Order: sequence, then C-alpha cells, then structure tokens
Amino acid sequence: MAKRDWWTDWDLSYASDAYGAIYGGHSVQEAFYNTLEEWFPAYIAEFNRKLGSQVLQVPFEYRHRPDLRTLPRNAQAAVLISVPGTVGTPEVYQDRIRAYYHVDALVYVYGTKDWQETEALTQAYATCIRACIIQNRGLGGYVENTIWDGEEYLEGEHSSGRTTGIAHVRFIVTVPNAMNIYGGVPSPQFAAEGAITTPSVEPPSEVLEVESFNIEITKEQL
Repeated sequence: MAKRDWWTDWDLSYASDAYGAIYGGHSVQEAFYNTLEEWFPAYIAEFNRKLGSQVLQVPFEYRHRPDLRTLPRNAQAAVLISVPGTVGTPEVYQDRIRAYYHVDALVYVYGTKDWQETEALTQAYATCIRACIIQNRGLGGYVENTIWDGEEYLEGEHSSGRTTGIAHVRFIVTVPNAMNIYGGVPSPQFAAEGAITTPSVEPPSEVLEVESFNIEITKEQL
C-alpha cells in the first residue's frame, strides 16, 4: 500500500491534549476532499440514472491544478478545493473560537467539440458537487455547518476539436472549535506537581481528568 502524503494523512487537528484541538484552512480543505471522495461517486451515479446516460464520470483527479498537459481522451472532469481564508470576524463562545471559512470548489471539465454539450456537463458537475456537499454538510462530523454561497460557470480554452469548461462553486463552512482560548500548558499555580509550565520543545504534560470524586455535605441549621 502506497504511503499517503503527510498533508492528507492526519486527523485534521494541528494539536491535541494540553493545547487542545486547533484547526485551520487546510483542515477544512481536507474535510472537503474526504467528503467528496466518499460521496461524489454516489451522486454522479444518481444524476446519470436521472439523465438516462453515463455522461458524468467520477473525477479522474482530485487536487487538480491545470497546467500544460495532454487532455484526457474522453470528456472527463477534475476537482480542486481551495480555502482562501475566513469570512467575517471569528467569534468567542465560552472557551472556544468559532470561525467561518470561505471554500472554493472548482470543477474543470474537459468536454467535447460541442460547446453546448460541454456547458451542460460543466453545470451538471457544479450542481452535483453542490448537492453532495450540502447534503453531507457536516463533512464527516468535523464542522458545524456548510452553506452554499453561489456559483458561476466559465468557458475554458478551446480548439477546433475540443472545448473545456470551469465551474466555480462557493461555500461557507462553520468550524465551531477552531481553537480553545484556554489551551496550552497550565499556569504554575494550577499545574500538577512536575508539570511543564514554561515554553518547552518537550511534549507537554499529560492532561489529567478527574473520573470520580466524593462530596460530603454538612447540613447547618438556619
């Protein structure tokens, strides 16, 4: 089994334990890819059943950045997810920061020589990716919500024998716990004996959790 790249083989959080879970734009990007790789084929199959033809194909490549390359033999699509940044001001709720990320889903459609057919394919793929994401908007349970923020269609390069199209679908993703404002090593006055309380490249001390405790109540006469 081929080893996965480090930027794809992780649990989406940059930290854990003492620092608490910390998420960023790449966490959102990978959650999108994971959701699409799991669900997109099922949506494409459903669209094809409705259209009565196998016109839509599972993307031949995810994480696709167009460059000078030989076009695929038949009409096919590829996907690129981009997270350019946050939307609005992150909000503090108790000990957590809620952030809203802007996500661009780009579908590159290498169509046929008929520009109308390529346009129809491009818009079908855009609709399919929108339905796939919104109907699985938790992105595997990682985010609180995903909303559709609009879409557009662009005509790509074309020649006498081939036309291409680009679909741009925009989303806003709500990450309820981008980070814990009280995370990090404990303050000396609250730290357990021997715990690390200063900047250190050593692993932070294990976070202790109380599993049980006894409370004794004494009733006093008023």
